[in-house]
Amino acid sequence: MVFSFVPHVLTISIMRIIFLTFLLWTGAAFAQSYPSHGSTTVNDFANLLNAADEAALSAQLDELKQETGVEMAVLTLDTQSDYAPDLTLEQFATGLFNNWGIGDAQRNDGVLVLILRTDRAMRIELGAAYAREWDRIAEQVVDDHFLVAFAAGKYPQGIKEGSAAVIADLIRPYLAGADAPKSSPDNKEVWIILAIFALFTALNKRQAIGDGLARFRRCPRCGKRGLRQNRKTTVSASRTMAGHGIRRVRCTHCDYEEKSSYYISQRSGKSSGGFGGGSSGGGGASGRW
Repeated sequence: MVFSFVPHVLTISIMRIIFLTFLLWTGAAFAQSYPSHGSTTVNDFANLLNAADEAALSAQLDELKQETGVEMAVLTLDTQSDYAPDLTLEQFATGLFNNWGIGDAQRNDGVLVLILRTDRAMRIELGAAYAREWDRIAEQVVDDHFLVAFAAGKYPQGIKEGSAAVIADLIRPYLAGADAPKSSPDNKEVWIILAIFALFTALNKRQAIGDGLARFRRCPRCGKRGLRQNRKTTVSASRTMAGHGIRRVRCTHCDYEEKSSYYISQRSGKSSGGFGGGSSGGGGASGRW
């Protein structure tokens, strides 16, 4: 196996990068379908909430959208196998997020909380605008709030407290411009990530990987690592036409900055409407209980 010489330094973050690459390669190859939503806030198809709890959560998410513009959706299903048995949880969540178009199409700051009762699995799926460092906060929310309650069979409590934590610990700090939590990979990890990136990019370049790994590239001006790359959509893609946007790369150590345009493929699939047309690049965190 090509990676067998470095098993001791293949951290979770590296495995996520590898997984996302294969997700982008193979996602379209699997047969898949997605549930249609009846609400842009709470769709409790697994019947985990009573009417009062569902109404309160829906009102909380409506208030979040009115106050901040962020669309956050909570979806419970009995099992993923009813829709896409051949996909991983991560593939299914990303595909569903993009099929529904959660979040504003320009800002891409939507959030999906997906809970699968029989599968005993869940995921927080983040919009494409969230840097990969926010995955760590999503993982912490999953572990500390959702899974603890779910393992005890307290689904309403977990959904209520977990959703509140997503808003308080992730969405609001992101909107306030707080820095995402930094990781500190050692030199071996940096070179492994760069090698993986070079290998897969040579085969198939993808926006999500390029943005996530920009921080490991050296600045052309000062030579230090710490580039930040983000994208802004100028013309949104639709199911009838392509879009385009502006890519901005800047150095966190000096005043280097570069801007370029990029192409956005037409949206595929059939959205059930109601959301703002946002998309996800596969960021977020999963958990099982």
